Amino acid sequence: QYPKGLGPTAAAVGLPEGLVPLEKTEFSACRADGFQLHGRQQVVLCGIEAHVCVAQTALDLLEQGIEVHVVTDAVGSRHKRNRKVGLRRLEQAGCVLTTTEMVLLELCERAGTPEFKAIQRIIL
Repeated sequence: QYPKGLGPTAAAVGLPEGLVPLEKTEFSACRADGFQLHGRQQVVLCGIEAHVCVAQTALDLLEQGIEVHVVTDAVGSRHKRNRKVGLRRLEQAGCVLTTTEMVLLELCERAGTPEFKAIQRIIL
């Protein structure tokens, strides 16, 4: 994001302690100074402006051979049509469309764990 123009990341986002958001003026996060994948081959992507920043980031990641999962209920646009078309474009380009609940439960892998119980309180 661009905090000078858009303001700081909202506290409700709940960033982990010590994590500093990447400041960028490029639409694709991949082109921002300091962007690192640290060897990851999969990315779970969410954000604002599905048809601009999210799309350009996803397309750049796909070009690098990264598997991109776009969390559809954690992606927005100012206009519904732009969101809809942006998500359709990303799916056609090879992104996996998913939801927050799907991602969280896939990461848990099984019920009964402390992580599952914490997630269950959030999704119910």
